[in-house]
Amino acid sequence: MNVSHWSDLPLVLTSKQAAAVLQLKPRTVAHMLDRGDLQGIKIGKEWRVSRAEVMRFVLGLPRVAKEDPVTNEPVPVVVDEGGILVVQTEPLGDLTEFIDQERERRILALLDQVVA
Repeated sequence: MNVSHWSDLPLVLTSKQAAAVLQLKPRTVAHMLDRGDLQGIKIGKEWRVSRAEVMRFVLGLPRVAKEDPVTNEPVPVVVDEGGILVVQTEPLGDLTEFIDQERERRILALLDQVVA
């Protein structure tokens, strides 16, 4: 697979495409998916892996928590990447309330810095 930037990859890759990007054998990627080292979804007999998951794996970033152990609901994770707020969640859901709460928390933190 010939790509020069992450955005050149499709949003969803087959296990063979993921293997090409990771420079691994397709069977190795299938084993990684079976073990959960790499997250994906199995459709029939074929695995699909998101571009974001391949990026997460290559960059060595922690996996997004799947669910809150108490409520069993997805837990979004906020990552500050150079001043840009990135919300990582799985599966995607309505994040409006979460984003509003995070915005309010950050505004209050900034106000505390100004007052101090």
